[in-house]
Amino acid sequence: MQEGRRARGTGAGWKRHIIRQLKHRDRTQNARFHDVIHSYNKLLEKSTLLKQLTETIQTEPGSRFHDEAPGPPGVPETDGQQKEMEELDTYNGKLAFEACEMRARIQAQEDVMRIQNTRMADLSHTLESQINQKNQLLDDLAWIVATNADLKEDYDHVHRQKQGLEAEYQSKVVALLAITDDIMKRKAADAENQNELNDRRKEELWRRHCKKALRKCVSSDAGLEHTQTAGGTETSGSAEGEATVKKTRSQSMISLGTSRFMGTIRNVLGFSFRKGKVDLPREEPWHCSPNVCVLCCVPTKALCNKEVHESEVHAVQFSPNSRTVATGGADRVIKIWNVNHGMLQVCRTLEGSGGGITSIEFDPSGLQILASSFDGAAHLWKLDGKAYESLTGHTGKVTAAKFKMSLYRAVTCSLDRTIREWDLQKAACIRRISVSSYCSDVVCSDYYMISGHHDKKIRFWDSRSESCFREVTLEEKITSLFMDQEQGQLLSCSRDDALSLFDLRSSNVRQSGWVQVRM
Repeated sequence: MQEGRRARGTGAGWKRHIIRQLKHRDRTQNARFHDVIHSYNKLLEKSTLLKQLTETIQTEPGSRFHDEAPGPPGVPETDGQQKEMEELDTYNGKLAFEACEMRARIQAQEDVMRIQNTRMADLSHTLESQINQKNQLLDDLAWIVATNADLKEDYDHVHRQKQGLEAEYQSKVVALLAITDDIMKRKAADAENQNELNDRRKEELWRRHCKKALRKCVSSDAGLEHTQTAGGTETSGSAEGEATVKKTRSQSMISLGTSRFMGTIRNVLGFSFRKGKVDLPREEPWHCSPNVCVLCCVPTKALCNKEVHESEVHAVQFSPNSRTVATGGADRVIKIWNVNHGMLQVCRTLEGSGGGITSIEFDPSGLQILASSFDGAAHLWKLDGKAYESLTGHTGKVTAAKFKMSLYRAVTCSLDRTIREWDLQKAACIRRISVSSYCSDVVCSDYYMISGHHDKKIRFWDSRSESCFREVTLEEKITSLFMDQEQGQLLSCSRDDALSLFDLRSSNVRQSGWVQVRM
């Protein structure tokens, strides 16, 4: 309402302003033409008076001349009248000229007045149209205000609904988190129970194997003792034989040495386990067996634990002589460490990479280091000098870089779905292989290259051509590959926590299993 009153007050103000302007213009124009109109009225009066005098003169001189003609004294009066007539004619001409001028001025003023009237009519029409437009705008404003009020009500209603839905969503999220936590706890408990069950099964299986192996060893030792003590005599009865066997078993258990026990454990672990009887030499006693087996176990304590990089460590590699360790991480540097009595001592820092290090490898001589990085390049350092080379050409992250059997050849794989072979003397790419899936790791042998890919396939490539002569498909994406020094076996890792062992000579999978990691 206040806005409407303000709008009406504003409209009345500009109306009054226009009216005041028009009145001021009328007063100005009337004051300007007032003298002209007054002079014109005087001229009209004089013209009327002159006309009356002329008519009077035209009528009077004849009668006067008629009355005064006989006498001579009338001659001078006629001359005076003639002069007076001439003066009147002259004055009449002046008045007529002034009247013409005044008429021209009046005509010009009338034209100006006509123009002013036309403009006033136009302004009045414009004023009327402006008033109509203003009324229309006021109506539109009222409609907009009403519409905004309706929209505000709808918005408030929707906002209240949104707040209610948000509160409901938050409650659902809290309930979902609680359910998820409950499920995770149940899964953790089930996993722990399953792990305990698996451990018990493994312990029971281990106990059975140990009992079986010890039983076989004891039976063999009992036979040897019996032959040595009896010589060629026979036992007197079954009771005495059983007692002798029991005594012999107890003595053999006492005389079971460390070396023989280690050999037994080695047989259980599958190093030389044979089904049936154990083939032992009769003349060799238990306590002096030359076979020694060293048991391996999972380490429980770290010899050295220290922060070696400013950020994550992505790669670590021992040198061929195991006296040096190279580490690389997200801080774009490679650090060389000397291993001394289980401790790491920094020896050198290699710089030059434009991205984080993804893999590291020593050459067989241990004098060169080849590393791949996130900057789409592989980098080569020579430890006996300051030589540095950068192998550029990939358009994506280089996931692995490996030396070939030759010291002057290297192979890299990248996320750009290419495998490249490099001449390290020229730092140039000599072969490029395109694949359908990006490569995660690569290993090299004398005659072929093996690559693991994101499409769950292991591909075998001929070193002399770009052809893939074999593909092996696993259950999940390949993450890493490793080949033994004899180039006879290949170990692969995949995303499903599985390890697969391949026999490269027979071209088949020897063993495949899943790794269970317990935190």
